[in-house]
Order: sequence, then C-alpha cells, then structure tokens
Amino acid sequence: MINIAIDGPSGAGKSTIAKMVAKTLGITYLDTGAMYRAVALHVVNCGKNPSEEEDVKSLLSEINISYIKESDENKICLNGIDVSQDIRRHEISKYASEVSKIPAVRIFLVDMQRKIADTSDVVLDGRDITSYVLPNAKYKFYLTANDTERAKRRFEELKAKGQDVSYEQILADVKDRDFNDMNRDFAPLKKTEDSYEIDSTEMSLQQVVDTILSKIKEIDENDNARVNEKKLNNQVAKQAKDKKKQRGRWFYKGIANFVRKVLKVLWITKIYFKENFPKNSKALVICNHYSALDPCVIMSRIMGKDGKVLMKNEITANSFVDKVSKELGCIPVKRGEADVGAVKNIIGALNNNQPVLIFPEGTRNRQNSKEFLPFKQGVATFAIKAKAPIVPMIYYKKTVIFGRNKLMVGTPFYLDEFYDKKMSEVKESATQFIIDKMKELREEMDILVEKCGGSKKRYLKYKENQSKESSANVGDSSEE
Repeated sequence: MINIAIDGPSGAGKSTIAKMVAKTLGITYLDTGAMYRAVALHVVNCGKNPSEEEDVKSLLSEINISYIKESDENKICLNGIDVSQDIRRHEISKYASEVSKIPAVRIFLVDMQRKIADTSDVVLDGRDITSYVLPNAKYKFYLTANDTERAKRRFEELKAKGQDVSYEQILADVKDRDFNDMNRDFAPLKKTEDSYEIDSTEMSLQQVVDTILSKIKEIDENDNARVNEKKLNNQVAKQAKDKKKQRGRWFYKGIANFVRKVLKVLWITKIYFKENFPKNSKALVICNHYSALDPCVIMSRIMGKDGKVLMKNEITANSFVDKVSKELGCIPVKRGEADVGAVKNIIGALNNNQPVLIFPEGTRNRQNSKEFLPFKQGVATFAIKAKAPIVPMIYYKKTVIFGRNKLMVGTPFYLDEFYDKKMSEVKESATQFIIDKMKELREEMDILVEKCGGSKKRYLKYKENQSKESSANVGDSSEE
C-alpha cells in the first residue's frame, strides 16, 4: 500500500496540498482533520461541551463518519448527512482542537484511519499522522509556514466564504492552536526524525506539491538502489560462500580419493566375476555383512566414484567424518525408524543411474556364519520402485586387513514379476526371492573356494563338467 503522511500546524495548507498530491497520483485523500471536525460538530449540535471528556466520550457510539466521492472530491458525512461545509466554520476548527485532546476520540478515529490505510493507497494529513497514526508510513512530510503567513491564508479563505472575521483574531487563534496542538499530552504535534520538512511560507501550492512528488520519487529511487545494493551484496556473499564451500569440498574430496587408494592397498581382495557388475548404470548392490570393512572393496574397486552406500547415521555425528563420508558416497540412514530423507536419496541415486550398496541383513553377522541373518524388506522396495537390477555379492568370510579376502559378484537379476503391484502384497515374497538368489550365490562361492581352491579357471571347468553330466543324465533318462 502507498501511504503518504503529512503533518503540520494549522493553516500550513496540509489539506489542500494532500488533495492535490492524491489527485496527481490517482489515490485516495483521507481528510483526518475533517473527521475530528465532524466529531466536534456532533458534540456542539448535541449541546455538549467539546472540552469535557466525559461529555464527548458518551457521544462517540452515536457517531458514524463516511465519505461520498463526488467528482474529484470526497464529501464527508456525519451519520449520513453531508457536513462538508458545516465543519469548515471557524468556531468548529477551534472545537476540533479541543476534542482532539481527548484520548478516546483519537483512539476511535485512529483505528478507523489505520483500517482504511491498510487496504487502500491513501494520503493522510493531520497533526500526528507521522508519529502516531501511521508511524511506519514510507513517505512522511512535515508542512509548515510562519504563523503570520498561515493566519493570512486562513483569513483570506474565510473571507472568501463570506465569514465575518478579523485578521488579528485569526492570528491569535493560530498561535493558540499551535500551542495546544504541540503541548497536548496525547500524540502532540511534532516533527518526526524521518519526516521531510517543507516550509511553504514563500512557496506556491504547486511548488509544494512538486517538492513532495520529487521527494517521493527520490525515496523510491533510494529504496530501489538499496534493494539492488543488497541483492548485489547478497550475491557477492553467496559467491564467496560458495567459493569457500567449494574449496572445502575439494579438501574433503581429496581426502576421499586418498582413502579410496588406501583401501585398495589395505584390503587385498580377490574379486571373482567383476564383469557381472553393470558399469555406468543404476543397480542395487547387495552383499552379506561380516565387518565394517565390507563396503571398502566394493566401493573402491567395483562401484567407483559414482557409487553410494548406506551407513548408520551415528557415524556422521563427527563433522569431519560426515563431510568425508559424503564425498565417499555414503548415505546416512536412521536405523529403527522411517527415514524419508534417506529413502529419497536412495531412489534419487538409482534414478540418476548410480549404483547403491545395501546390506540387506541390516547389521553385521558377528558369528561369521555362512547363514544369513533375517533380510530387511527395504531392498525389495527400492528395487521395485526404481525398477533397478539387483547385483548380489558374497564375501567368503570376514574381511581382514592384508588378508586374502574373496568376493564373488553374481549375475544381476530383476524383480520385474513384482512390478506394478501393491507393495504391501508383494514385499514379503519379493524379499524371499532375493534371499533365494543370495543363497544360490553362497553355494557357488563355497564351491569356488572349497572345491576349486579359489581358482576361477577350475571353477568354470567344474561348472562345465556339471553341465555335461546334467545333460548326459537327461539323455539317459530319455533313452529309458
């Protein structure tokens, strides 16, 4: 909302100037002084004393002030009757000053004025608009002139209206009203620090209007400049922050790359059928879980820098570890609760053609048994939602530093028979399907190590012979 507040002493020309500014800008002029005059008129018409607080307060509930738009002017109505001329009588001006001292009157009218200003573009003039009625107005002005000039203007105005008044009486009334307005206890007339003062003693009406419009333009330009400067400063600050963040990221990225190289050296592992892993493609990698070291080889030697791995959230409590782990591709997950953020990160990575490593048992098998712990059903959910292949992997036994660890990569498979079905209905059967596939791979790993001595060549030969024997048995059965 555009709120223009104009304060100043009696006879400074506030009302005339406010009307001209409102007309120029095409917004509403709200004559606050006329509202006080209307209250004073009602009090006088009721035969009450405008100086007696209790007399005036008792009449407020009877007062209804409204405006009627006629041409370019607002006609003020008191209880439905146009009183635009009556309130301009000289004695009513004096009574208006009296009723304006009464707090109840001011609260009654100020509440009305604020509600109008909250919903409309308005120009308001009065004695306390900048200090009390609209203290947060963007445009504030204090219009003044010396008392003799103001008395002269008032005298000429009333004479033109046919009122029989003397200049000396008008000057005395002006001085008297200035004193009353500036020294009243409640919301006195004063110039606020953020108001722009205009002395109109030697100025024409149009010169005053032009000065106000020029100042409004200047305020807007300064505000725009401050906004642009703030935007520029924010942009510079953001660039500096991003640059600092980028430097920090390169630091942690360097540590992450160093860690990957160390892992290759420390966790010596024989990887069988690495070619089964689909490169540059989304995949849900699952593996049995013996040690905290289990992800190391898979992440560093198979999945590559784009790979992601689930890790328990507790590890990220340390800020340094948290930043390095993120560069290593770790997705922290809160165990034992529905972690929506982790789920979004997992699905997002898969949809971005990135492989994600999950240990379906959910925790380490501390007994180092070949038997699996119960599988979590989240693996099936992710694979079905992302329609991603599952790549099973098996460690032969617990991984150790500088040990001859062995890892077998199985043939990728899909859960396509469960696609487009209700998750609640297929989650259990899909999880069992995954368990069966892992058990098959476990058996193949045992054959490779225990029957073939860990030799891939001997294992392939063994599988070839098994295939031939199976074919021969089928042939014998058919002959019988």
